[in-house]
Amino acid sequence: MIGTPREIALEMFKCSDLDGEKCVFACWSGADIRSICFDADLSDEDVGLVLERLHAHFECGGDVGPIRGIVDDLLDDKRALRTVTIPATSLEVVMQLAGREMQRIAVCAEDGGGDADDTLKEENNVMLSLRAALDA
Repeated sequence: MIGTPREIALEMFKCSDLDGEKCVFACWSGADIRSICFDADLSDEDVGLVLERLHAHFECGGDVGPIRGIVDDLLDDKRALRTVTIPATSLEVVMQLAGREMQRIAVCAEDGGGDADDTLKEENNVMLSLRAALDA
């Protein structure tokens, strides 16, 4: 819907099916359009056209891309904070495989003239913390 804030609010009050449900309403004024596109030197007619096109774009729900992006970010945050439980035997197998890979990387580092301890400092710390968790 396009209209004044009062007209939009009154229209929303007519929708009794929204009682108790939270909604997001985006509102752009001509001043908002001008400040977002300050470098375009828009006329009043141009601003009106932009508002009409925004109205047409969002009239039927608009683009769901931003919603998907927000949900994906939320799920990524949840994944990063999750706690998982795996059997100790499985963790030991993974640690053995990681240990072999670390040995391979150490050999490559030394063959290339580097220091294996510096190359694997972070990996060694992770392995030590995993070993402590297994021993606990």
